[in-house]
Amino acid sequence: MATLYAHSSDGYVARVNQSTWANARANSSGTTSSSTTSGFFQGISGFRGSARGGGYIYTIYRSFMRFDTSGISSNVDSATLKIRGFSQSGGDVIAVKATSNIASLGTADFEEIEGWDSSGTDGSGGGDMESSVTKYSNEITTWSTSGYNDIALNAQALADMRDDNIIYIALINFDHDLKDVAPTSTSSRNGLYYANYTGTSLDPYIDYTLEAVTTTDNAIFFGTNF
Repeated sequence: MATLYAHSSDGYVARVNQSTWANARANSSGTTSSSTTSGFFQGISGFRGSARGGGYIYTIYRSFMRFDTSGISSNVDSATLKIRGFSQSGGDVIAVKATSNIASLGTADFEEIEGWDSSGTDGSGGGDMESSVTKYSNEITTWSTSGYNDIALNAQALADMRDDNIIYIALINFDHDLKDVAPTSTSSRNGLYYANYTGTSLDPYIDYTLEAVTTTDNAIFFGTNF
């Protein structure tokens, strides 16, 4: 088994404290971002909070990371994305393919997810992106805040690890952000550590194994006396 650690440019892009769910989701740019934070309690989120003076505000956080896969040239048998939890565990999570624009992360990268189009956002599933994005995992329905969360990467991710020099990953909230279902509470938040945490003990990383190489013995023996 081999290990790849996330590049130190990982982090989050978010749209925070928006007056409507559509304002939070249907926009190509975030209102805040960070590629230097070491950990954040709601780095993968889609939630509703109370606004001052009444009403509600909506917030979405998406986390992005990249991994150098240039050293992989053969088939990958299996791979697990390992994300260390950091407070808050109320949401479901999915890993999807991000674009290469996240290599330099900023507010303009809020929608840098392959296949993403938020123009149909209505809070009732009209902008559901599940069939449009390139999934790298199944829905993750449990989240540890005191250990690593194992996200099994699918066949598409394994192929991209083999074929691409870098893979780009977005971690987003499944039930609300991906599916375009407006949240009704603050519960759908998940925290995580990033590569900027000192050392690598809490960093995101991928454990992977390559497919075994099989050889066929076609040796022919001439003039052998048995």
